[in-house]
Amino acid sequence: MVRGLRAPAVVDPRSPELLLRCEYDLGGNELYAVNWFRNEDVLFRYSPSLVPKATAYPGVADVNVSLEHSNAEQLLLIGHQDVQRNMKSYEGTYVCEVSTERPFLTDYGVANVSAAILPKANPVLEGLRHNYQVGEFLELACTSAPSLPPAELSFYLNGRKMDKSRTRIDRSGSPSADVASSVRLVLSTKLERQHFQAGTLRVACVAHLPNVAGSSRDYRTEAMATLAARNQRLAQELPPSLAARPNSAAAAGLTIDSWGMFVLAAIWLIAENTEILFASFLIRV
Repeated sequence: MVRGLRAPAVVDPRSPELLLRCEYDLGGNELYAVNWFRNEDVLFRYSPSLVPKATAYPGVADVNVSLEHSNAEQLLLIGHQDVQRNMKSYEGTYVCEVSTERPFLTDYGVANVSAAILPKANPVLEGLRHNYQVGEFLELACTSAPSLPPAELSFYLNGRKMDKSRTRIDRSGSPSADVASSVRLVLSTKLERQHFQAGTLRVACVAHLPNVAGSSRDYRTEAMATLAARNQRLAQELPPSLAARPNSAAAAGLTIDSWGMFVLAAIWLIAENTEILFASFLIRV
């Protein structure tokens, strides 16, 4: 009987009104009543057999029903000048319950509405260089676009969420003229070999709006960086047992160089002495 309750998944709390529509087909039966609820509290009732036909129930705080524009098929809520009050009065779980005269059928539709000022852009990522070396510190900042509620920011390296101990909120709740606010999160972490997958570091900043329905309420900015040079990448890909002994390798290199110089000097001395002996032999002859 009820085909659906049409309502916005997210309503801007600055909006002066919220309109909900209940779509149904009685199948030739006579309408008895349409009742509207929000969070199980009755808001409005329409019954064509009663006088008056429309009745609003004022017991729900901060909810204003427009009797003039509410009827058997729609409910219109009037907003307040206070945006924070609209956040409370607009959002919730709405139900339209439709019942008929004989054979006394009842059906209902449900819709969830969130109140929020959505960001108009993805977060801005700052401070990322084109390449890094292992051991350097990665210092980044991410700023969300203004929203209400303020966004919750998170950093991801190669798809892994960074622990909060490596981040700090640099600025929060910076209000714009329309009560929306932005958040700035700073990341500081030392880069290790495992941060580079095939020589590439993938960085993402995600802004999530809490208590706002829908996976589309996440806003993401991604970027990439690489190791500083090809040979450094190859060096970092050595087995840990070898990569952990750079000083021993260097010392071994110095020993080989010294031994080589000694051998060359010995050959030169032998050659010199041989030449002198040969010259003395010729003189005697």
